Parts: sequence; C-alpha cells; structure tokens
Amino acid sequence: MAAEETSRQRQGQRMAALCLGLLIGAVGSMTPPIADARSGPKNAEDLLIVDCLLPGQVRKLGAAATFMSARRPIRTTQADCEIRGGEYVSYDRANYQTALQVWMSQALAGDADAQNYVGEIYLKGLGTPPDFGMAAQWFQKSADQGNKRALTNLAYLYEEGLGVAKDELKALNLYRQASGANGDELLFASEVKVQLAAKDVEIGSLKQTVAEQQEQAETLRSQVRDLQGQLQSRRRSLDSAQAELQGLRDQLAETRRNVGVDLSALDQQKVQMDTREAGLVELARQLEAEKLAVERRKEQLAEQQAALQARRSQLAQSGASAGEDAAVSTLESQADRLNRSLQDALGRAEKLQTQLAQSQALLDKERDSYLARISDLESQAEGRKKDDWELMKLLEGQLAERESQLRDQRMQIVQLEQQVNRGGGALLAAVPTLEIIDPPLVATRGRPAATLRSGPGRQSVVGRVSAPQAIQTITVNGTPVILGDNGLFRASVDVAAGGSNIEVAAVSKMGDAASLEFTLLPNPGASASSSSHGGSDASSGLPSGVRLGTFHALVIGNNDYQSGGFAKLQSAVNDATAVSKVLKERYGYQTRLLLNATRFDILSALNDLRESLKPDDNLLVYYAGHGDLSDDGKQGYWVPVDGQAKVPATWISNAAVSDILDTMEAKHVLVVADSCYAGALAGGSLPVYDASSSKRWGDWVKTMLDGRARIALTSGGVQPVPDLGSGKHSYFTRALLNVLEDNNRLLEGQRLYREVAASLALSSFDAPITQVPQYAPIQFAGHESGEFFFMPRGAGRAP
Repeated sequence: MAAEETSRQRQGQRMAALCLGLLIGAVGSMTPPIADARSGPKNAEDLLIVDCLLPGQVRKLGAAATFMSARRPIRTTQADCEIRGGEYVSYDRANYQTALQVWMSQALAGDADAQNYVGEIYLKGLGTPPDFGMAAQWFQKSADQGNKRALTNLAYLYEEGLGVAKDELKALNLYRQASGANGDELLFASEVKVQLAAKDVEIGSLKQTVAEQQEQAETLRSQVRDLQGQLQSRRRSLDSAQAELQGLRDQLAETRRNVGVDLSALDQQKVQMDTREAGLVELARQLEAEKLAVERRKEQLAEQQAALQARRSQLAQSGASAGEDAAVSTLESQADRLNRSLQDALGRAEKLQTQLAQSQALLDKERDSYLARISDLESQAEGRKKDDWELMKLLEGQLAERESQLRDQRMQIVQLEQQVNRGGGALLAAVPTLEIIDPPLVATRGRPAATLRSGPGRQSVVGRVSAPQAIQTITVNGTPVILGDNGLFRASVDVAAGGSNIEVAAVSKMGDAASLEFTLLPNPGASASSSSHGGSDASSGLPSGVRLGTFHALVIGNNDYQSGGFAKLQSAVNDATAVSKVLKERYGYQTRLLLNATRFDILSALNDLRESLKPDDNLLVYYAGHGDLSDDGKQGYWVPVDGQAKVPATWISNAAVSDILDTMEAKHVLVVADSCYAGALAGGSLPVYDASSSKRWGDWVKTMLDGRARIALTSGGVQPVPDLGSGKHSYFTRALLNVLEDNNRLLEGQRLYREVAASLALSSFDAPITQVPQYAPIQFAGHESGEFFFMPRGAGRAP
C-alpha cells in the first residue's frame, strides 16, 4: 500500500509539473519577443498610461499543489503592459466603466490604493459627468485606512463642497492628517479674504448712494445680458456655417479626385493660406485686446490724475507742502507710469493694425495666385474633364467666399467677447473679494498679521481683487494704487521696528466696499537692509540633518509650430533656454532641454524620467509653448510642434501628464507651465510656512520633505496668456527668472509663487492680456502633501 501511495504521489507531481509548464508556456506566448521590447516604443500612444491587468502569478503551495493567483491591476504605459502580457482597453481607455472593471474587485476586497483609484475615477468622470458623492464615499473608505492620497482628495472635496457639505475646517484637518502634521504646524490659507459689502461710501469729494449705484449696475447688467445673447447667437450661426463649409469641402474633395491630376502643389499652397487665415484671426484678437487696454489706461489715468489733484487740494487747505508729501510723490509716479503704458498700448495697437492689413493683403494675393493656378491646369484639360474642372473652380470660389465670411464672423465674436468682458461680465459673477498675496497673512484671534522675513523699513504689499472690472478704486493706507487688469496691485509701505498697521480698502462701481486691516511685523532677527531673497533669519538655510536629494529638470520650449493653425511663438525657446541655464548653473540640476519638441519627443522624455527616477530624486518640468482647452473647458492641453488645430488627439492632455507623474517614483515633482489655459492642470490647497514661527523652520521643512508632492506653478488660470513681454521673455518667465537668479537661500515653492506674483503685479501691468499665476496640487497625479524646494549652490545651512 505504501508503494502504491508513493506511485500516486509521483504521478500527481508529474501532472502538476506538466500543468505548470503549460501555464508558463501560455503566459510566455502572450509576451512579445525580447527583441521587440528592447526596440522601445514605436509611437506616442505606447507611452500613455493605461489601467492594466497583469496576468496572475503561478504560485506553489506545498510539494504538489500549484495555482494561478488573481490578476493584478497596475497603472503603467501601454508598451509596458504589452511587454508584461497584461490586458488593457486600447480605444476606450478614457471610460469610467473600463477603468472601474480594472480596480473595483480589489477595492471591494478592501485594498486602500484601489479604493482611492475608484474614487478618482468617479471624480474624473471619464466620459460621463463626475459623481462627487460616490467619489467621496470611496475616498472615505481609503482614508479610514490611512491612505494619504485619499485624505488629500477627500480634503479637496470638503474644501470645494463637492459631493459633501462644504467644511473648510474639516478640509484643513484632513490636509494636516495627510501631511502627518500635528496641531497648527501647517497653515493652508495663504491669504485672508474679505467680501465687498454694500454700503454708502465716499469716493474723493463725490458721495453717491447705494441706490444710485445699484441702478447703474443693473443697467450695466442689462447691457451685458444683451451682449451675451448676441454672442450666443453669433456662435450658433458660426457652428451652422462651419457645418455648411465642411459639406463644401467634402464635395470639393470628391471633385478634385475626379479631375485626375496631381494637386499636391495646390494643397501645399492651401495649407499656407489656412495658416495665414488663422494668423489673421489671432491678430484681430490681439488688436481688440490692445484697444480695450487703451481704453482702460485712459480711464485709470483720469482716475489717478483726479486723486492727485484731490490730494494736492487737501495739502493746500492744510498749508502743507505737496513736494514733501510721500503720497503725492507716489501718485505722480503712478500717473507717469500709466501715461507711458498708455503710449505703449497705442503704439502696439497701431502696429497690430498695420500687420493685420498687410496679412490680409498677402492672403488676398495668395488666393488670387491659387485660383490662377487652377485656371492654368483647367486650360490643359480635355473633353469631359472640363466639366469637373469647371465644378472644382466653382466650388473653390464658393469655399473662399464662405471662409471669408467665417473669418468675419470669428472677428465679430472676438469683439463681442471683449465687450462682454469689458462691460462687466465679472459683475454677474460672485461677489468680488479682496485678498493679500504677499506677505502671507496669518488669521489670528485678533487682526490678521504677517511676520516679514526682513527687518523694519520699506516693504512691498501685493494683493489681488477678483472681478477687477467691477472695482472703482483701491487704496493702501489711504493712498490710491494702480489696479492691473489681472486684479493685482502693489504698494510700498514703511514698517516700523515695532510693527505697522496696514489698511487696504476697495470700492466697487456698484458702491460695495471692503477694507482689510492687518499688522506687518518685522523679523527681529533680520536687519533693516535684509531683503526677502536672503536675509539672515533662521529660515534662510537648509536645516541640520536634512538632505534634499538629486534634482532633475526637463525643460521644453516650442516656437516653430509646423502647421495646423498654430502660429509660431517668439519667446518660448528663449524662455526654456534661460530656465535650463539657471537651473543647471545656479542650482545644480541635471537638465534635459527640448526645443521645438514633437508629441513623441515630450512623451518619450517624460517616460525616460518615469523609468529612471528614484524616491530621493526631485523633478522640475518646465513647459513653454501653445496650450489649448477642450470644448467643455475641463481639460487643458500642451500643444507640441506637430499638433494640429482642432485635433486634440495630436496634443498632450493634462490628464496624460498627470498619469505619467502619478506613476513616477520621484517623491517631489513641480510642473512650471507657461502656456495658455495652464491653470486647468491644478486644483486644491497647499501648506504655507508661517514666518512668525521661524524657530520651527527645520521641523516644517522636514514635514514637507516627508510628503509626496505633485505641484503646478502656472503662468495663468484657465485663460490665454501673452507670448512676449517687454524683452525677449514672456512676462511670467521673466518674473520666474528674476526670483531664481536673485535667490540665495533655501526657497520653498509657495515663496517662489508669491514673489513671482508680486513681480508680475508690476512688470505685466502693460500686458495686452491679463494673467494671474496659480500654485496648487496637480489633480490625479498622486499628490499627498509636501512642498518643492530650491537650494542654490553654495547656500548654507540654517544656524
């Protein structure tokens, strides 16, 4: 019996070995040859992140039993999933049902990471409207197990009131829990905001009642509603005309095939005409922006001169000398700057008008040449082909006429959009708010306060108002200041050794008013001459025992767009080259510079970093180039030089960038994006260092370095931004370079953002397009908590 039992055991082992061999062979047959894997991705699609189900692992239990484990979900590139024999959906990857199929089984089994991914799938929507309530439930399940990413996501929902009742205190506590901070170590309000509330106000010597101003505001609202109605009608008409135009193009394409002649030269000329036409629309948009800037500057100059005259009258009545009054000096300086800005805007508008006329003349000339070449080819045709040529010529003429009409409609829409913005679109939005950007204020039990990094003396205060079109005047300690079209303002104040009280007041055109009072306290450990870029305070160096790791940078600058309706840029290559240089030479980064990069170039470079970077590495990604926005306004894109207009599949979405960053091992990543609509990349809150507790600087830095950070610093929100500033760089990148070049201490990202915003408040005052930089976590990139730091070479440690 023993021999018979041994024989059965051996037979069972042989059968198990045979099954194991068959299983391994089956798995091996699903895996591409090694040579194919080594050859690398063949196209950009191979580098996109997918939800991949890897095959189960063959496992052995005891001496005789083998089994296949459950399939494992991961997020990896399409190419890597194929190489590892995984399963993914190729053509419907951006569908929430597809993504849920990958992660739901593990989420239901209690896996915290899978539960967070399920929550993010519901939050994204992925082809369907987001389900914030379901997202909150799954984030809560994951957060209950201590998942930091889920805690951060849940905090965002409470902060914004999405799927849960809005609760900023709960959001703050969740953010703190995610970062591992205790008590009040972290501040998540970089500014204190107040809403403008309606009341009687006195503007100079003119007193208006709220009722009168409300009547004016209602008239303005009515005008704006009429303009918005016209705008919607124009857009519907444009959509209908574009559909008819496409029908003409399809008919023309069929006729062109029938003529039986190589028309490639004509096609190339048509592409050039299309590009020039797109340039015409962009020039028209810029011209309208400049015209509005001229009107705005004239109004501001008149207001400034009125304030100056009123101040001089006050001094004359009191018997004081205007020449010794600091307010008069400030007002005179601001009036002079406004006048120069007005002249610059007039000059730019005149130049754009000339360029528009020249481009129109060139387009007309090119079109005449195009039709002439068709006539020449037609003359060579014989017999029945004549009819096809006649039809093609007729259709070409109709197409040219319809395209001209569409161009006129687009220009009319541009003008209406500018009028809506100018007429007070912001007045129809939420109640305007007043906030201080720099220095960051701390909400105390008394009035808000800010402790400066420097000592007593002259200091800058930078603030912002929402809906700047609605604001009549801004004053700082009674002195009017210039309000930029982007809502930013900057003032210079004296701070005494014992601190100084500051009052910022805003009055809207509706008669609403608000004031924000706070105290500026000098840093007792800094001298009066120390600057914000590098004082002698304890928070200027790297705390003892802290190691930052290695820094890498991928710097992208795109100027030379190949075709497809995207105009060539002037400053992006200069911007990227300068950023790469300062990061490499001043901060010791290992940099990779991509100029005029294609979609494959950018995705390939990001994937190389995804595969090579380790947890101790830091990564900065800088992008300068065209940006675009989806039709629903929810998805932003980077446009590579081979991107085609109105073909998002040829661009790089923010979602694709977030997915790649999510799968990187590097703990700290900062994306700096200087492009239109870059603000669509980010959302949420970040911790702010409280300078009043500089003794805890070291603890704060360590806390921030412990967290996984995915942060974006963008040149603007969800709107266009200008290409070229006053020099060879954009306004935003010039401000960024100034801060990085001047800095000589450990610099946290929040401070970088505030100093860039402060610089923009002054330098971009004469910009044709308003922009307000943003600094926030990158959505769905795996941000948990933490900060990004810059340390110049040779900078010392904190004492």
